[in-house]
Amino acid sequence: MRARFLVDASGRAGLLSQQVGGRERIPNLGKVALFAHWGGAWRAPARDEGNIRVYVFDDGWFWWIPLAGDRTSVGCVMHARTMRDWHGTREALYHEMIRRCGRVAEGLRGAGQLTELHSEANFSYRNTPVVGDRFLAVGDAIAFVDPIFSGGVHIAMQSGELAARAIDRALADGQFEARRFTGYERSVWGGIRPFFRFIHKYYEPAFFELFLQPKRIFGMLDAVLSVLSGGAFLGMRWRTRASLALLFAVARVNVWVRRRAGRPVESRLEW
Repeated sequence: MRARFLVDASGRAGLLSQQVGGRERIPNLGKVALFAHWGGAWRAPARDEGNIRVYVFDDGWFWWIPLAGDRTSVGCVMHARTMRDWHGTREALYHEMIRRCGRVAEGLRGAGQLTELHSEANFSYRNTPVVGDRFLAVGDAIAFVDPIFSGGVHIAMQSGELAARAIDRALADGQFEARRFTGYERSVWGGIRPFFRFIHKYYEPAFFELFLQPKRIFGMLDAVLSVLSGGAFLGMRWRTRASLALLFAVARVNVWVRRRAGRPVESRLEW
């Protein structure tokens, strides 16, 4: 097959990065996810039924994603060393994690596992190259972040839209050199980079404590929602940047407060 232009939309397989580039694993995001679908799991009432839930516990965190019908995806994300130190089967580890997280165990009481257990390991990465002569990458073929904020589909759609605009312009004048797509690459990383920053901050107890008690003062809540809904792809206004800077400053003060009180401040990335 021959084409005027190639778009790598191969997802986590990262076709171009495997053929002509490379993959960089993200330090301290070496996590393992164990997940399966369940039938008969707890559902929130009425309009909240489809809401995704996150349960954080000492050994990691669970996602709880209601799907169509009576099916629910339940996944546990833990540090890779937790699995390395486990001497039983993955299935036994998964069910042990469910037992340790009381809210998840309660929600699965009376439910049945519908699928075999699946696993993903070391899933956070950056791929290169993103652009080149006659090609570019979109979505997970560029990077994948910790799924805690469920940004993957949005990143894929947003990068795809930006790519389409850049390719249309290239097709119009027949110029496909890599330099034509530097603007696309800059916009994509501008949208993805804040996700990485929030992921690292999320695992810090001082920031996590603030994150679970959102405040609308000084636009901080709106700034966080803007970033996590992909607003950074479209550029951030100075008000948003200022509000985020204030939030991170308050988190640094909270580190000092927690340390003075003898409470933990070390990042939970060391799970």
